[in-house]
Amino acid sequence: MDNNTKVCKHCKEQIAKGAKRCPKCGGKLGMPKWIIAIIVIVIIGVIAGAGSSGSSSTESGSVEKAEKFTLLEHNVSDESNDFAMYIEGKVQNNKDKDYDYAQITFTTYDAEGNTLGTCMDNVNNLKANGTWKFKAICTESINQIDHYELDEITGW
Repeated sequence: MDNNTKVCKHCKEQIAKGAKRCPKCGGKLGMPKWIIAIIVIVIIGVIAGAGSSGSSSTESGSVEKAEKFTLLEHNVSDESNDFAMYIEGKVQNNKDKDYDYAQITFTTYDAEGNTLGTCMDNVNNLKANGTWKFKAICTESINQIDHYELDEITGW
């Protein structure tokens, strides 16, 4: 037997190595069934793994946001007045990726903990690993705002 031939698993005759069927008995010469079974198991494992990594739980979504951006500092601006309050600070882009758009929002509360509204700022073209100095404006019930909390930092 030379390097260009193999033995038919059905009739045991020598045939060309690249043959899909035996020219003598007509038997199919595909991959062994155990190799096909292993390939199917691997494919199922990959699909199952991909499905579980795409979890939609809020907790994993929060982790992703925390990994994208970090709120480095924030405080109420000295420029706040009777008509508007500003929250100023700095956000770090933690990814090696430019974002065409980024947005930060804060929720404001009165002294009893009631939600008053939202403060927001956005920026275009936040560079990879760059920082952004934001100035979020709050225009609702300025005199009633007791405190604020970070709502989210998003980017795409």
